[in-house]
This record gives sequence, structure tokens and C-alpha cells, in this order.
Amino acid sequence: MKRNNEFSIYPNQAVRPLWHMLYWLVMFFFILFVTSYSLKTNVLNMVNVIFSACVLANAILLHYFISCFIFQHVHKKKWFLLPVDMVMIYVLALCVLSSSLVLLHYLYPQNTFVLRLYQQFAMQSLARPFHSELIIWICSFIIWFNPLGVIIKIAKDFHESSVEKLAIAQEKKSMEISFLRAQIQPHFLFNSLNSIYGLVIDNEEASKVVIQLSNLLRFSLYDSAKEHITLQEEIAFLSNYLLLEKMRYKESRVQIEYDFEEIESKEKIIKPLILISFIENAFKHGINASINNAWIRLALKEKDGILTFHAANNKPVAALGKKNTESGGGVGLKNVRRRLELEYQMRYSLDIKETDDVYEVALVLKL
Repeated sequence: MKRNNEFSIYPNQAVRPLWHMLYWLVMFFFILFVTSYSLKTNVLNMVNVIFSACVLANAILLHYFISCFIFQHVHKKKWFLLPVDMVMIYVLALCVLSSSLVLLHYLYPQNTFVLRLYQQFAMQSLARPFHSELIIWICSFIIWFNPLGVIIKIAKDFHESSVEKLAIAQEKKSMEISFLRAQIQPHFLFNSLNSIYGLVIDNEEASKVVIQLSNLLRFSLYDSAKEHITLQEEIAFLSNYLLLEKMRYKESRVQIEYDFEEIESKEKIIKPLILISFIENAFKHGINASINNAWIRLALKEKDGILTFHAANNKPVAALGKKNTESGGGVGLKNVRRRLELEYQMRYSLDIKETDDVYEVALVLKL
């Protein structure tokens, strides 16, 4: 998984290639000494230098193959691909090392040691790769020169993942607090209570509204701190929030439409306080005194463990001609993007589209 640069162990991403080059330079000298001992020759002997360079090329190729493919397969839990990966590692090493023997034999046909290696390990038939002696020889190079790089890679990823998880946990806690302080602000509560007061005079629905408000506050205080909640709890929270917003804004001025009915299993679990960020954003940037016929449309569907959320709103006149700051990575959406990257990793897709007068969000989660 690709992580944000701020969590990387590299102080500056521009120096990352330099660190890699330094590592491989040190590895080259290590290979020089090891192969010179095996070949029983001087460290700077040209045969040894060429063979060591080929061995280094093999180590580099295998390292980035492991980093780019095997680590991703393990991360995505595609265990069935690992045997294929192991075969690919052997084939790659076989091709590079056998080619190096062919090159050395071409350059130094009279060298007795090169000739012996060529006859013993070079690819001379299709059955050759399955010879036990060749398999052991190839595997010895893989075992000698690749584990250190893999260990460093694992340690680096573990460190960056730990730092990122800690940062996300702190941000989530901050979101839970700020939701009460910033999103359910005093003026929001007073407006809601004023609306309730009007209902008390006109009809008997005030008690229902009080319960909705109570449930909303209870969720914000307690349920939002949970690691997971059910879709049923999430839908109840969003519905209570939207009902209170409907009270806050007159229907003649703002049309709020939402459909949360197409849910196959309401017992599926989801991370709290993710969907509300997009709904909040729709109200924040879609409701403005300069627009008379504002509208917000929301839809939530779930089938076979795949949750699809869609939010759309029209933009006020004041916003036409300039991009919504949130779409470019404002604090609200920046935080929720970061949470999605950590908590859903490769199990989500987020598509945000913005035109001159409409703002849309489409989120797909694999629960």
C-alpha cells in the first residue's frame, strides 16, 4: 500500500533513490568479497567484478520483484499466487545468473574456472533448470544476497504503518470531539429547539423530534467511539441527522432527498463517522443564502458486502466559477480520505466530481 509521504522514514522523498543506490553499492562490495572467496581469486579480478555485477543485478531484480508483487499479494491475501511468485523468483534468478555465465564464457573462453562454471551451471538444455545441482546453486545466491533487503523493507513498512495508525487514531479521536464542538454547534441546537417549540404549539410530533435529537447526541458521544458499528446503527444516525436538518431548513428553500432502503444486510459493519463527512460537506457548501432552490440527494445501497454511497448537491451562485475548497483536499475530506486509506486500504474507491453547478461524491466500500 502506498502511504502518504508524511509517514515515510525518508526525510525527503527526493533522496530516496540515493539511499537505494547507497544500499546497492554496499551490497556490491559485499558480493565482490563473497564471490572472490568462492572463485578463489583477487577481489578486483575482472572475472570476479563482472560476475559480481551480474549477481548484483540479480539481487536488485529479485528485491523489487518481491517488493512490487509478493508484498502486494500478501497484503491483499492472495495466497494462491505465492507459489507462482516463488517459481518466478527462481526463473528470474536462473535467467540472470545463467546469462552471466554465458557472458563470462564469451569474454574469457580460456579461463578454466569460468569454463567449469559454464559447463556445470549454464543453460544447455530445457531439462537443465530442473537439475538438483543447478537448483541448489541458484537458491544459494537468492538466500545469500536478498534476505537483508527484504528484512529492511519489512521493518520500514512496519514502522511507517505504526506511525500512520497512531496518527489516524489521534485524528479519529479529534473528529469525535470536533463533531460535537463544530458540527453540532450551539446555533444548530438552538435552531432545532426553536423548531421543536414550533411543533409543540402546532402538533404532537415534538416528542418524536426530541427522541431523534437525543439519539443523535447519544451516537456522537458513545457509538462514534466504537471500532465498528452496524449499518443499521449508521443508517439510524444519518436519518436522525437528516431529519433535524430538514427541520432546520424549510422545504420550500431546500429539498433534501435520501434513500437508505436498498440494504441487503443491515448487520454488516462499518467504521463510524465516515459517511457523515460527505453529508456534512453537502450541507456546508450546498446551502447558501444566495441560492433559492437548493437540493441535496443522498443514496445508500448494500449488496453482497459492497456498500455504495452517493451524495450530490447543487452549488450556490457565489461558488460558481471557483472550485470547492473541499474538493481540492480541504480538512474534512482530507481526514476522511486518510481514514479510508488506512482502515479500508484496497477495499474502497472514492470518486469526486465537480461541475460549475453540481458537486457529487461516489464512495464504494467492501465491508
